[in-house]
Amino acid sequence: MYKTEHPVVQVHPLSGERAIILGYFVRRLLGVSSADSAHLFAMLQDHVTQLENTVRWHWSTGDVVIWDNRATQHKAIDDYGNQPRIVRRVTIDGPVSVGVDGRHGKRRNSDAQVTAAA
Repeated sequence: MYKTEHPVVQVHPLSGERAIILGYFVRRLLGVSSADSAHLFAMLQDHVTQLENTVRWHWSTGDVVIWDNRATQHKAIDDYGNQPRIVRRVTIDGPVSVGVDGRHGKRRNSDAQVTAAA
């Protein structure tokens, strides 16, 4: 496991659009107390997961879904009963996240097996 710091509001490297990037891998928001971090995370996560900010895919045979983690958050809903859920993950090396202030995300621990372009 590795630890990183990333801006909460990120600028997409191709479109220039801003996106709130969180997810349940977030441990805390830096620069505020643990209590404030938990409160802010809950508030922002609630916004990100409101129905008007989500896509619900209705699967058909042969479907392939691809999303861009630089602008989306994924959460699988366990609603497929006894059907198998087959997941193939691919991670493509790309630029480090950039916040609206121009600061880049960074790796926090030195033992991580991760490479990132500056």
